[in-house]
Amino acid sequence: MGSFCTPSYSSLPSSSDTYSADEVPSWVSSAGRSLFEKAAEIAASDYPTYSGDRIATYGGVDAMGNVIQDSKLTDQEREGMEMLGTLDDTFQPYLDKYEGVADTLGQGYDAATREELMGDPFSMDTAQPFMDIYQDAMNPAVREIEEQTIRAQNEARSRAARGGGAFGSRLGIMEGTAAGEGAKAAGDLRARAGREGLDFAAGRFDTERANRFSAENALRSAYETEETARAGQMDAYGSAGTLAADLQAQTAQGLITSGEATRLLDQRALDLAYADYLDQRDYPQEQLNFALGALSQTPYSKASRGFQTGTQMAADPSVYGQTLSGLGSLFSAYKLMNQE
Repeated sequence: MGSFCTPSYSSLPSSSDTYSADEVPSWVSSAGRSLFEKAAEIAASDYPTYSGDRIATYGGVDAMGNVIQDSKLTDQEREGMEMLGTLDDTFQPYLDKYEGVADTLGQGYDAATREELMGDPFSMDTAQPFMDIYQDAMNPAVREIEEQTIRAQNEARSRAARGGGAFGSRLGIMEGTAAGEGAKAAGDLRARAGREGLDFAAGRFDTERANRFSAENALRSAYETEETARAGQMDAYGSAGTLAADLQAQTAQGLITSGEATRLLDQRALDLAYADYLDQRDYPQEQLNFALGALSQTPYSKASRGFQTGTQMAADPSVYGQTLSGLGSLFSAYKLMNQE
């Protein structure tokens, strides 16, 4: 094959042959030569290296105070993830209080047995303390009767003394009558005190037994109220701990989402910068391919010339088109090899 834009020869003619060949216009030959020189220049250039960042990275300080370099997470994302990692620490104080109250549940109270509440059965022995109380209350009345009897006897003696012995045996009768009436009244009162004292003792016995049951019921009710209150405290601590952890998780997720959005925007900017670099790098090749395509598709007229045997050899009319096509393929391959 001949040089670029120079006719090539498919065969050597004999010395006696005469033939004709087509020639491309000079402007086509000149354009092809210029494009080939440009292609050679591009092919000889150094391999381009991108100096910018391809991946968004960040620096900072973590929760432990450690310096972070070239992290693929933003400060917000890192902070959010650290917050998610401390949810247990946030909930723990509430759990401690919850367990502290739980430890006091179900311990009961100093409950009395039924036998203790019932006490000893009612008898004279158990009634006597209450009867003594009633008897002590009646003693002033008995003493009053006795004192009235003494006053009556004294009155009888006084009258007898004023009568100068006129009463005689009647004094004894009067004293006896007063003593008998006083003794009867005192006896009746004591008998009444005994009857009523026993009834009083029975009533007090039943009242004190009922009071013991009432006191026990009050203790049990107070204990149950306290148990309910403690259970409410446990529910409150559990709910508060869950709420605190949920709020922290929501805050952490918000930080992560915001940081992720920032990182994606930063990465998008880096991707655009790299795309711009690729466009600038490939621009000469794109322009060359465009020019080659335009030249190969541009119609032109071929000049036909005759040649005498022995002075000129026949040119292959398809050589120029093949050359242009070869250049296009060459630079398409070069472009592909330089893609990153």
